Amino acid sequence: MTLNELVDFYRPRLDASPDLGLLLDGHGNVLHANGPLRSLFDEGYTSAQPEGVARQLLDNMRTSERDTAAPVHETRLRMALPDGAGIRQVDWKTLTIPAAEGRLLLAWGRLRTTEGGREMGFTILPNGNISAVSPMLSAICGYAPDELIGRPARQFYYTDTARRRVVSQLLEKKEVENGEVTLRRKDGSPLILWYSAESIRDASGSMVAYSGYFQQRPFVFSSKLANDFARIVDALPGVAWVCGRDLRIVAVNDSYLEAYNRNRNDVIGRTEHDFLPAEQARYLVEAALRVFEEKQELLHPAVPHLLDPAVWFRTVRRPIFDDARQEVIGLLGIAQDISGKVRQENVFMEQLRATESDVVVVTDDQGRILRRSLQTLSPSIFGKREPFEAYTLDMRPVLDLLDVDDLPKVRQALHAALREHREQHIECRIRNLTGSYTTVLARLVFNDTIYGEPRMYVVARDIGGEMELRQASMVIERLKEAARAKTDRELARFLNVSAASISNARKNDRVPPDWIIDTGLRTGRSIDWLVRGMQQDGGCR
Repeated sequence: MTLNELVDFYRPRLDASPDLGLLLDGHGNVLHANGPLRSLFDEGYTSAQPEGVARQLLDNMRTSERDTAAPVHETRLRMALPDGAGIRQVDWKTLTIPAAEGRLLLAWGRLRTTEGGREMGFTILPNGNISAVSPMLSAICGYAPDELIGRPARQFYYTDTARRRVVSQLLEKKEVENGEVTLRRKDGSPLILWYSAESIRDASGSMVAYSGYFQQRPFVFSSKLANDFARIVDALPGVAWVCGRDLRIVAVNDSYLEAYNRNRNDVIGRTEHDFLPAEQARYLVEAALRVFEEKQELLHPAVPHLLDPAVWFRTVRRPIFDDARQEVIGLLGIAQDISGKVRQENVFMEQLRATESDVVVVTDDQGRILRRSLQTLSPSIFGKREPFEAYTLDMRPVLDLLDVDDLPKVRQALHAALREHREQHIECRIRNLTGSYTTVLARLVFNDTIYGEPRMYVVARDIGGEMELRQASMVIERLKEAARAKTDRELARFLNVSAASISNARKNDRVPPDWIIDTGLRTGRSIDWLVRGMQQDGGCR
């Protein structure tokens, strides 16, 4: 067939296709560009100009032909968005068709995403700072563009978890498709967007930026969730609600409305940010996002009610999956009032504290942190005590905070306390917010009477300041004081040991326990004071 005959044959077929299409001669001259490609160019995609696309395809073909003899050449081209702030990707395939007077190149390209609303571009540098952003995206988030350019992108993710997930995927896979992320608007409200992004790398493979676009997409499951769960929620005890993946509430029971002092019209179809103060709504939104991202149930064993901290709930959020059980489309939340048990536990925790500086941490039988007392160590382990921090303790295992060398003895003490229901006492080092370790004396107390389930109450006291007092040289000085001995030789006579034994104890930094016990019994001084330099007024114990 002649070149013209081939063009006449393929032109209507390309025009009927939703994909981008080009017909080129063997020199790369454009013989025909179909409607979808020209529409993109008319919409402002300057890089969709047919002649420009043709040049890139021909250059890639020449490179590819040197490496392979495949009949169809595949390549991916980037197109700058009309707003100039981001990119889209097009997967192109080019087929060479012999003609009587040369060859015809048939090329068709598919946008890697086509659904959703208008694309809103962004580009972010490797250091995490925003270098370009769509004016439309800025407006939706409530910012002027110059309020975003140059600032760290992490400030605008709603959660750190989402930021780490997106960045790690970009670094590892070079691109991310069909992702979903929640951004934080200027007023603090959440904004859920669909995004596509890829890492831009130089010739050496180093990333120089990552760029792409966001889209707003409608959430299509609201009616289904409302129909499926409205009656279920009404029948549930306690406070119950259902929200969609877009965070909008679709069903609540009367207890929910009473708890938040709202009527149904105030909450249905709205997010919690719409009817609660932004700082309080943040806890609830972050909990919901965690369910959506991890696709598993989230339990908060004891959290205060945001509007009345005297009221405490045991709250569980369960994911609701689509019919294929692949994607989470919403969550069911149930909160039961446990205020009475929390008050009972508060009394018990206060009884455990022997001194004002004692800190009490509550864990379950797996060692996961559930609560802590008002007091904090210094430097703090968790940071300054906040009114609603129970929402963010994350039930992380207490063992994750310990010095690795102390793990065996702590595990042994925990198991003994759980198995034998007897108090355990142990010294260990726990990591604080400065990155260093605090030495604490921990008292482990088992109790399963308050909630009807096993809980461990860890009473921790900072003994870092006592460590110097426990050195052998300091203990020997207290033994001399108790024995009224002025020299090591006089102490040796009191203990009926040689003077060399006193010298060796100093050198080895170890005082034999029988010296301490003997001195305590004979002088009436407290063993605790002899060992730790504390409680001088106490008797021998």
